[in-house]
Amino acid sequence: MEEKRAYSGLFIISPDKEDAADAVENDIKSIINENSGNVVGEKKIGKKHLACPMKKKKDGVYYEVAFNALPSAIERITRLCRINTDILRTLIDRVK
Repeated sequence: MEEKRAYSGLFIISPDKEDAADAVENDIKSIINENSGNVVGEKKIGKKHLACPMKKKKDGVYYEVAFNALPSAIERITRLCRINTDILRTLIDRVK
């Protein structure tokens, strides 16, 4: 049986959604919760200039989430976040 592991997720939200960033952050947390995860902590880093443009955007709103989830759920969480057009990039790392 699989055990939940600790993960850290960094999400870059489109600057067009800066005013509605709370809604996108809630979407991210609901994706994690629906896939056997639970959010432990979150940090709103804010808007930053990107080193290279992503999807024709020069800025992005950074949002970091610490969560626990089953290893088999990480692929689904990543895929669902990449499908969301409001999220420019998704990076999920395991915390040891």
